[in-house]
Amino acid sequence: MKRAAVYTGTRNVYGQMSAAAKSLLNHTRMDRVWFLIEDDEFTEQLPDVIRTKNMSGQKWFSPDGPNYNSRVTYMDMIRLALPEIFPEEERILWLDIDTIVVKDIGELLETDLEGNYAAMVEEPMRSRYPFQYFNAGVVLMDLERMRDGIYRKMIDLVNRKEYTAQSQDMLNIFCQGEILPLDAKWNHCPGIIQESMTPYIRHFAGGTRSQGTRWFEEYSRAEWTVKG
Repeated sequence: MKRAAVYTGTRNVYGQMSAAAKSLLNHTRMDRVWFLIEDDEFTEQLPDVIRTKNMSGQKWFSPDGPNYNSRVTYMDMIRLALPEIFPEEERILWLDIDTIVVKDIGELLETDLEGNYAAMVEEPMRSRYPFQYFNAGVVLMDLERMRDGIYRKMIDLVNRKEYTAQSQDMLNIFCQGEILPLDAKWNHCPGIIQESMTPYIRHFAGGTRSQGTRWFEEYSRAEWTVKG
């Protein structure tokens, strides 16, 4: 099974994106890692396993939309269009740029999705929805399954109505009942998700950011190391 992952970000977070990807490639063999960015070229030389796509001319989200100028920018919502952006990919792992991989996540990448749209870690702190709610900082997405048209419905709604968590809310609303719950070790996010004693991916959200942590500093200074 092909191992593919994706990070997205505007120009001001390219350094954070680079550090996050270094942590992934240092621990885990990948076939392809994608950077969705705002330029034709990234700001540093990247290893061959990484490919970039310029999203500055994206067509899915209008600047006049209710969520376009939210705190997370359109680059967060772009995950809803991944089935169309990557027609060659059957599945892909979305990783927020405020994540740091600390162990080999090959097991996660090989997870049997059991026919579900995606696999995610539950976020029990979200109580405004009357159903099991999941955090989208780490999402293993079945792009082939999502090409049944559900991603277009998510894009349509997020373009019409304001949401606090934009694409995360869309995934939860439209995919409810068809999300495979993951162990918290795959998205260790204290304060938002039940803490794991053996984290594989640290997620610095909810008031804590990866920048300034020892993990971010380590990988921001490190050379690219690609695990074979």
